[in-house]
Amino acid sequence: MSILCPFPTSPAAAPPMEDDDLLSEILLRLPPQPSSLPRASAACKRWRCLVSDPAFTRRFRRHHHSRNPTPLLGFFSQDAGGITFNPTMEPPNRVSPGRFTVLPEARVHSKILGCRHGLVLMFHQKLKRVLVWGPITGDQRSLAVPHPLAFGTDKTPRGAVLRAAGDAHQFRVVLASCDRPQQHTRAFACIYSSETGVWSDLISTLVPSEEYMTLSTMPAVLTGDSLYWTITGNWHAILEFDLNRQSLTVIHLPVDKFAYCEPWNIMVVPAEGGGPGLLLVSDLIAQLWNKNTDCDGVASWVLTTTIELEKLLSLNSEERQFLMIIGFAEYNNAIFLQTDVSLFMVQLESLQFKKFPLPFIGRCYHPFESIYAAGNSMPLHCGY
Repeated sequence: MSILCPFPTSPAAAPPMEDDDLLSEILLRLPPQPSSLPRASAACKRWRCLVSDPAFTRRFRRHHHSRNPTPLLGFFSQDAGGITFNPTMEPPNRVSPGRFTVLPEARVHSKILGCRHGLVLMFHQKLKRVLVWGPITGDQRSLAVPHPLAFGTDKTPRGAVLRAAGDAHQFRVVLASCDRPQQHTRAFACIYSSETGVWSDLISTLVPSEEYMTLSTMPAVLTGDSLYWTITGNWHAILEFDLNRQSLTVIHLPVDKFAYCEPWNIMVVPAEGGGPGLLLVSDLIAQLWNKNTDCDGVASWVLTTTIELEKLLSLNSEERQFLMIIGFAEYNNAIFLQTDVSLFMVQLESLQFKKFPLPFIGRCYHPFESIYAAGNSMPLHCGY
C-alpha cells in the first residue's frame, strides 16, 4: 500500500557553497589585494573558473572601486639611471620590482608625467612623443605631441592620463605647458581621446605676470571633472583644466598666504566638499586650505587643518633638517613626504602614517594605485 503525498515535492536545495551564484557573491567580497584572487583560484578548479571569468573580474573591479580605496601597489621613481618600480606592500601582496618593467627604449629617455587608473603616462624627450603604458597588461600606445606643447619654454609638457568611469578600454590624455612667446606667459593644453584617435584643438589662457611662470613638475591632481596643476614663479597660482568644458582657468592665490612657500612644498589636493584645496608644508607644519566662495561669488582661502609633522611622525634630528612633498595618492587621499633619510605616507583624513626605512632612489615619485591579481593575467588594471 502506497501513501500519496498531498503536495508536490521539489528538489532539495543545493548546499550554499555549491551554488555558483552565491559563491560568486562571496568571492566578490574578498579584499582587493593582489593575493586575494590567486589564493582563491588555488582552492579548486571550480573556484579558479569562477574568479578567472572576465565577467566576474569586471564585477570585482566595480565592486571595490565604489567601496574601497584602490590598493597602493608601489611607486615609479625616476633618476639619472631611468625609471624603476618600487613595491610598498608587504608579502603576500608585495609585487616584485621586476613585474612592472619599463621598455628599454623608454627607460632612460622618457620622463614620467603621471599615473592614474592603472596607466602610466611618459614623455619621450628625444622623439617628442608620449607613451601610455599599462604595466599590468603590457599594453602601450605612442602618441605624437602637438606643437607647441613639446617645443615651448617648458620643453617637457605636464600631463595626465585617465579613463572614463566604468570604461576599461578607452582613455584620455591631457597635456599642458607654459610658454612665453612675447611679453606674457600663456598656458596651453589639449586633450587626446583614444575613442576618436585625435587631439583636440589647442586651448590657451593668459597667465598675467611680468615674470615667466611655469607649471610645477608635481603630477596633476584629479578632483571632480577637473585636473589641477600649481603654477610657480615669482608668485603662485593654480591652473584648472575642465574635462567637460575643455577650458583653462587660472586660479589666483593670495600673496600674503602663499608667496613664500617653495615649489616643492605646495600641492593641490582635493578639498573637503569637492574642488581644489591646497597642502602647504613649512617648518615641519602641514596646512590644509580650502577655497570658499561666498554668496556674492567672492572666493577666499580658509585654513581648515594644521598638522604638526614633527610630533605626528616622531621625527628624529636627521629627519627634521629637510622635508618636502614628493607625491600624492588620489584614491587613498595620502601625501608622501621625504626627508634626507626617510619616506613617509600620511593619510590626510585619519592621519595614520607609514614610514619606509630609506627613501627610494630618485627625486620624482609617482604612486601606482591599481587592483591587481598577482601571478594572474586577468586585466584588473583599470581600477573600476
